[in-house]
Parts: sequence; structure tokens; C-alpha cells
Amino acid sequence: MTENRRKAEDRLKTYGGVREHAANGRVIGGADSAAGKTAGKKSGKKAGKQSVRMPGASTVRNPGMRLRILCLAASLSVSLPVTAWASPEFAYSTEKWASLRDNVMEYEELADLIHEYNATIINNRLEYDDYRGKSNDDLKNAYQDVADHLYDASDKMMDTTDEDQPGYGSVAANAALSRVQAEQNQDTADSMNEDGYVKKMEYDRQEASLVKEAQTKMNSYWQKAKQTPALEEAARTAQSQYESMGVKAAQGMATQAELLAAQEKVEAARAAIETNEKEQDALRRELCVMTGWSYDAEPEIREISIPGMEEVDRIDLAADKEKAQETNYSQAANERRLKHTGNGNQFDVMVRKVESGLQHIEADVEARYKQLKQAQSDYIQAEGEYQVEARSAQAAERRYQLGAISKNEYLQQQGGLASKESARDIAGLKFRQALEDYRWAVNGLAQTEGA
Repeated sequence: MTENRRKAEDRLKTYGGVREHAANGRVIGGADSAAGKTAGKKSGKKAGKQSVRMPGASTVRNPGMRLRILCLAASLSVSLPVTAWASPEFAYSTEKWASLRDNVMEYEELADLIHEYNATIINNRLEYDDYRGKSNDDLKNAYQDVADHLYDASDKMMDTTDEDQPGYGSVAANAALSRVQAEQNQDTADSMNEDGYVKKMEYDRQEASLVKEAQTKMNSYWQKAKQTPALEEAARTAQSQYESMGVKAAQGMATQAELLAAQEKVEAARAAIETNEKEQDALRRELCVMTGWSYDAEPEIREISIPGMEEVDRIDLAADKEKAQETNYSQAANERRLKHTGNGNQFDVMVRKVESGLQHIEADVEARYKQLKQAQSDYIQAEGEYQVEARSAQAAERRYQLGAISKNEYLQQQGGLASKESARDIAGLKFRQALEDYRWAVNGLAQTEGA
């Protein structure tokens, strides 16, 4: 260390600009550093991306809908061709492109919609170009070069000024900031254990997670839709009972308290419908933004099919546990990091993480399987209860036609049937969700760390 540099560091200590490397450990990690560097770039563009949709070529999905691609295209057109962030036309068949570009959202298309039109995935695709094919040494050297540049900048600032010169405090503060940034980049370079493959695993995992999230939201959307008939039937029953109670109150056969209680049931039933509608609408908007539509778009959202019982019966749990360990994105990334980690505390941490990751994956798949079996059992039970209620409703229909039961009794029976039908349909959707959760655990998204 030169004498000037030593003096500069001594002076910078008074500004809090120098710390010992070993004392505080790593400030910015490899992945965190990359995320931090790109956060600023994302923030200015995200709003534009979220409101656009990028077809594989240049055809806008629906001329009547809000602009989806102009903001992002304008920001990128100076330096990047459209093909840098959208799949080429030959990526799918003509029929498939037409399906992706129509105003219909289908469960089976969610993965492709996320891949082509999700703003985060488009941004990741652009960012990955900075890491594609990069070795661990490439990433280390990149951070080391930045650190060296910042160290030199800090030294030059302090070498060209004296304490008695005007503006010394400002120069010293800037030099201190430059040195802190240099040390952060130096720490990152020293501990860097990633390469382009690790980055790809992280981006692939994020895309898979977004597809899973979209599937879950669509499932929840349809659970709300299936709940609607039961809520509406309950509201009709409550209204009928309130009207009947009003007649009784007028005849002196019911108290005001009873009439008020009936009225509160009507209001509660209407409030439940309104809440359900708002929650369903919120899910629709979230799905639209995730898959490239504008926030206020109203695409047709197709129903989700319920899997057959045979799909669960075909599961080989032991084989799936092995597959889950082989396909897990986080585990693959950690195993690659371990290869690039030198001896020492960081190496020991990575060894434990890789070993525990395998155990957590196996445990997560096991837990998902148990949840799937429970959801399957719940669906079977809900179907049975609906069939019993349907037979009771048919009997009530005949009795009502014969005048053997009152209108309120008949409506209560119909409300019970609607409730059981909704319960069956929702149980079927939960069964589908449990199956998807299990599949995702097997195909790369099992938890590698404890909750």
C-alpha cells in the first residue's frame, strides 16, 4: 500500500468510510448484487411493460384493447430488435399463435402466455443476455474490475486535495462513499460462486413459479365463480324469509326483533355476494396483468377441468421423489455454486445447504402427496353429499308441487342443493390445485429449505 493510500484510509476512517473485510462479512452477494444492479433499470420500465402484451411477431392481440407493447418497444427499439425479447414466429404453429393472441384465457395456455407476455419474464430474458455463457471467473473479474476502479477513484480524490482546501469535506465524503462501494464489490468478487448456469436456473425457477401462481389464481377465480350460485340462492331464501316475517309482524305474530334479525340476514347475504364478486374481479385483474392483458381487460376465462381419479392412482411416489431431486431449480443452482466455492466457512455452508436441500425436497414431495390424497378424499365425499342432496331436492320438488311444503321450506331445500353443488365444484377445483402443487414439487419447485 502506498503512503498516500495509507494516509487516505486513515483520513477516511473519520468519515465512516472504511471497515474491515472480515469484521462485517459480505455486504452484497452475487445474486443480490445482480438484482440490485437491475432494480433501477426495472423500476422505470415496469409500468409500461405491465400494460402491454407482446405477440410472437408484431400483431396486437385485440385492436379494441389498450396498448400493450408500445411503451416497452419504444424503450428498446434504439438498441434491441423485437426478436431479442419475443419468440420468433416459427416458435409455434400458426394455430397456436392464433390461440395465444385471441381474447380467451385458457388454463392449458398459461405457461405459454407467461413465457411470451409476462413483463417480468421479458425483462429476465433481456437481463440473461448479460450472463449467457459466462463462467465463474467472468463474474468474479467483473466485480473485481469495478472494485479496482472504485479504489483508484477514491485514491485519486484524496490524493488531489488537502484538508485545508475549500470543499475538502465534500471530496472526502465522496471518496469514502466510493471506497465503501469498492469494498462491497470486492467482497462480492471474493465470495462469487455463480456463473451463467446458476443465473439461468434462477430465471427458469422464477418463470415456473409465475406459471404456478397464475394457475393458482385462475383456480381461485373459478372457486369464487362456483360459490356464486350458492350465495345467490342463500340471498333469495333470506329475502323470502324476511318478507314472510314482515307479514307475520304486521299480524302481530312476530316481534320487531325477529323482523330486524331477518333483515340483517338479507343484508349479510347481499354483502357476501358483493365481497365474492370483488374478490373474483381482483383475481381477474391480476391474471390479466400476469398474462399480458391490460389491467381492465375482460378476456373470456375458460373453466378448469377436474382431473380423474386415475391420475392419482398412477403416481409412483418413490420415483417422483428421485425426479424432484434431479429437476429442482434451486438445488441445481446450489450444487453448481458448491463447485465454485473455495474452502472455508462459505464452503461448509454450501455443503450443508446442498445436503439439507435433498432432504427438504423429499419431505416436501411427501407432504404434497398427502395433501393431494386428502383433497381427493374431500372431493369424493363432496360428490357423495351432493348426490344425496340432489335426491332430497327432487323429493322436495314433488312435495312442493303437491302443496305439502311451504315456499320457504322449498327454497331452503333448493338453497341446500345449491350449497352442496358449490361445495362439490370447489372441492373438485381444490383437488386440481393439490394435483398441480404436487406436480410442481416433482418438476422443479419443491422447497429446498425449511419454512
